[in-house]
Amino acid sequence: MQKIFTISIALSLLMISQLSRSQGCVAVRQMGGCGISSGSGYNLSKGDVQAGINYRYFHSWRHFVGTEEQKERQYTNGGIGADGKDHGNAVNIYSHAIDINVSYGLSDRFQLNVTLPWVHNERSQVLRQTLPVKDTFRYSVFASGIADVRFGANYWVFDPATSTRGNLMVGLGVKLNTGSYTKTDQAPQTNGTIRYAVMDQAIQPGDGGIGYTVEFQAFRTLHKNLIGFASGYYLFNPKENNGSFKSAPKAGLEGYNIYACPDQYFGRAGVMLSASDKLSLSLAGRMEGIPAYDAFGGQVAYRRPGYVVAIEPGVTYRNSNHSFSLFIPFNIVRNRIQSAADIADQNLQNSKIEDPAKYVHVQEMPPLLTTRSTLGMHTDFQQ
Repeated sequence: MQKIFTISIALSLLMISQLSRSQGCVAVRQMGGCGISSGSGYNLSKGDVQAGINYRYFHSWRHFVGTEEQKERQYTNGGIGADGKDHGNAVNIYSHAIDINVSYGLSDRFQLNVTLPWVHNERSQVLRQTLPVKDTFRYSVFASGIADVRFGANYWVFDPATSTRGNLMVGLGVKLNTGSYTKTDQAPQTNGTIRYAVMDQAIQPGDGGIGYTVEFQAFRTLHKNLIGFASGYYLFNPKENNGSFKSAPKAGLEGYNIYACPDQYFGRAGVMLSASDKLSLSLAGRMEGIPAYDAFGGQVAYRRPGYVVAIEPGVTYRNSNHSFSLFIPFNIVRNRIQSAADIADQNLQNSKIEDPAKYVHVQEMPPLLTTRSTLGMHTDFQQ
């Protein structure tokens, strides 16, 4: 069979409010690829090679505790600067992520995939400086480099040669710990000095763990050029923590000050309309997040759990063996749930309280926050 080399490019622009709290929100890392098949059908034929570049821009600047937004953080509690204005204590995250994806068809039903990701992240926050000049100012720190490389294998459950109106793909994969989780940068201090410090987990390229993924993709022709689709995956990250410290430990809560290697999950479902041979429009709902506890492995570590639900319109243009897709998700639900550290702290305090009516609810909310970019997965099918 003739080998076909196809190229697909996916661009995802995000300027969305993200879950945030406790020096970082849900630390969901980008895990998606292009997910676009080209050629005469929706699958890769034996010997076919598909290459893709997926670019995502992300800006996060809003903060949530549970589902409640802290709007006041945009303009208060940052401290009065030399200009006489309160700078606010909202933390901004700017993230640029590029995935290089390559897939190879071992057969019409079985394909191998590899993804090489690169990220450039910026964390902007305010600092209340006391010496030598009392002032409040905003500064940025950066972390960039190769993120966690991923390998996977996918299999079409039904024969693509006869299943022209729908099919189901299942897959397994491994996420390596190639991305750094100890990147440093120059950080101003409250006493006026500058020192190199390990950056917050929110902008580190990697999480430090070797993870394993299960995933699926499915589609079905609903009516003529209208196709329904769904996809999802779960990342199992068994390693308890990566050894980097968030802060000094609290008495009785040792271990919860060390950054976790968290599980994460993603789901997306919607419809796609083939407007022409070259143009397709899609509308999907997506949910992504991090659980408070891993499915396997240790549980005593610090993470930022929660989930985001979004509506995601998209457009795809195809020309010969090339594809270009644009997806812009809009968040409609944001929920920063209690972390394992929150629950452990809450249980510790309540164990010392005899009256249940006086039990406390712990949901950490320190003075400075940051965020983390969401993951993305783009699923596309051709008739």
